[in-house]
Amino acid sequence: MQTTEKPKQKQKQKRKTNDMSVKISNSLHRMFDNLCKAIEEIDGCKFAEKSWNRDENGKWIEASGGNGIVYIDRALRDGNVFEKVGVNYVSMLGELPPGMSFRGSEPAMESENGSDKPTPYFATSTSFAINPKNPMAPTAHVNYRYFQLGDGVEAGSWWFGGGGDLTPIYLFEEDAVHFHRVHKEACDKHNIEFYPRFKKWCDEYFYLPHRAECRGVGGIFFDNLQGREKEELFSFVKTCSEAFNDAYLPLVNKRKDMEYLEENKYWQKLRRGRYAEFILLNDKGTSFGLKTGIVQPQSVLNCMPGEAFWNYEDYPLLNSKEAKLLEVLKNPRDWV
Repeated sequence: MQTTEKPKQKQKQKRKTNDMSVKISNSLHRMFDNLCKAIEEIDGCKFAEKSWNRDENGKWIEASGGNGIVYIDRALRDGNVFEKVGVNYVSMLGELPPGMSFRGSEPAMESENGSDKPTPYFATSTSFAINPKNPMAPTAHVNYRYFQLGDGVEAGSWWFGGGGDLTPIYLFEEDAVHFHRVHKEACDKHNIEFYPRFKKWCDEYFYLPHRAECRGVGGIFFDNLQGREKEELFSFVKTCSEAFNDAYLPLVNKRKDMEYLEENKYWQKLRRGRYAEFILLNDKGTSFGLKTGIVQPQSVLNCMPGEAFWNYEDYPLLNSKEAKLLEVLKNPRDWV
């Protein structure tokens, strides 16, 4: 009886895992569509869209879905409110190269068992990089993702990652408080220890060591999140992903029509340079996606700012509004 019962249990568990993968993928796709729609309603312009697939040689080509891959890039450029919004959604089955494994966004070039066979995986994620025209309106980034090795049954074979963070060009403290409060409320619905833990993680992750400053005023971030029931953590990720609209979009509506000067646009482009530096030099997620082939390289460029400046000794004037922002970026605060 035991020899026949165990395979049945394992088969049932595998079907359940696959069902969870579909639920997670569908949830992130809804976030992708809902946030795109909300951005279009604010801006009045529509996203352009491209879909990607792989050819028989594994090269990314513009195409419709297939081979277990749904990969969509969307871009809104030179809109009425947003200068550039880069968005992507992916749901794909694939294989990691022989000898490669990962724990969170940390690819390892030697698998634990030394196998020379590729490792099957499932990955789904959605990511937004949002750059308004008005420098008084903050830039924001949000990304949520799920990865699974094999059928996801074994302990440690799956994990969640992501979060949402705010990158103001000019600091309005009430905006930072609002953004953090909404995310704290979302976290507290599941565990009151989550927000302080993931807020600290966000400050430490979105950090430019060569500048000794944070990229923005933070939010929440986590990687390689497991150790609890998958359904429990999925519910938490779903709550946080759905909270982003309320955390960020009211700030755009509040600031998008404010008056500004050309010098404010100049500062905006300098700060966008910092954003680009982080993606290219420090972002482990970008490095992981490119090394594993999960990320289509054009998607990285799609999420970069449209215009950025770099100037020698670009320090702000003492006691200026620009200096006020820089002080907070060098010394992260507790906002709630």
